[in-house]
Amino acid sequence: MRDPWGLNERMFGFYYPVLMGLSERAGHSETRRELLAGARGRTCEIGAGNGYNLPHYTDAVSELIVTEPSPHMRRHLRGKLAASPPPVGSWELTEADAENLPFPDESFDTVVGTYVHCTIPSPVRALAEIHRVLRPGGRYLFIEHVRGADGSLIGALQDALEVPHRYFAAGCYPNRRTERILRDSPLNVERVEHSTLPLGMLTVRPIIIGTASRD
Repeated sequence: MRDPWGLNERMFGFYYPVLMGLSERAGHSETRRELLAGARGRTCEIGAGNGYNLPHYTDAVSELIVTEPSPHMRRHLRGKLAASPPPVGSWELTEADAENLPFPDESFDTVVGTYVHCTIPSPVRALAEIHRVLRPGGRYLFIEHVRGADGSLIGALQDALEVPHRYFAAGCYPNRRTERILRDSPLNVERVEHSTLPLGMLTVRPIIIGTASRD
């Protein structure tokens, strides 16, 4: 659910970095570091938000293309990139939607997405785009919050709060079954770890961490 004046996106751009910062300091930063140690070569990060992944890239990344569709989040990104550039060969920030990546086929060794598929209008199309731009053997590294297990209290809560959550979180579905969507995509899911977001709100506490590849 989006607001025609963009007020929810502006609010989200303000408070999301604060809320996520609590989780980062409670240990989630290490989860990002471990995942992004696997990024190699030419890398694209989709929906980079306010840039919590940036410090965790390594010099194994020869070129980093950072995409973000929201102008409010791009302001955070520009500030972070200017103040503390990621330790990669080169980087570039561009405006792009995950469903329409402006890159040629088979142009990346790695694609990264963290907490993005909850807000993408068509996650199926976005995963098809990720598959398209990955080179054969390339890898998709992801962290996503997901719906709780069927029959669980948290799953029922996520369903009940879906509409207000979507408004106040700029279109984020708290109950999206992202693991199922990933497994149904053209990507080959290699690893999925179920975990919880430290100090995260109940609606986004169940998360998955993993990797997928293009054959």
